[in-house]
Amino acid sequence: MVHHIKYCQWCGCELVCKYVQKIERPYCAKCRQVVYLDPKIAAVVLVCGEKGLLLVRRGIEPYLGHWSLPSGYVDRGEKVESAAIREVWEETQLKVRLTSLQGIYSGIGPVVLAVYQATPLAGNPTVGNEVTEVGWFQINDLPDLPFPHDDRIILDLKASISN
Repeated sequence: MVHHIKYCQWCGCELVCKYVQKIERPYCAKCRQVVYLDPKIAAVVLVCGEKGLLLVRRGIEPYLGHWSLPSGYVDRGEKVESAAIREVWEETQLKVRLTSLQGIYSGIGPVVLAVYQATPLAGNPTVGNEVTEVGWFQINDLPDLPFPHDDRIILDLKASISN
């Protein structure tokens, strides 16, 4: 297992690798503590309206300049649904109503995605924080999306629309 944590958060000693339950994990020999690398949770929102699917052009890394789905990290103590609504607002200045949880996507990288479907409530999207452009795209004519789960998310969206 590759990890980026080099030092113990309790004593500051350098970590070593140790097999715990057949998985290689960071370990502090001094504290005898196993370091469990917990995933980060992000909310992704599929805003579907009469004009198609709402995408944002990223104004930050990773994937600066690429089109992507409105999304962002969930803060500790924040409801995932609240984070989803907040992220759409921050990136597009658009108020939305979540209509369903499409699914949870994990297993690729350190981020677990909670993906929601939503409808716009009022107004037109405009550029908000961390994006340089917003646009509506037809579901069958999307630009290449950069994140690892994007293809599966779009396939699942298409399946839910056709049912």
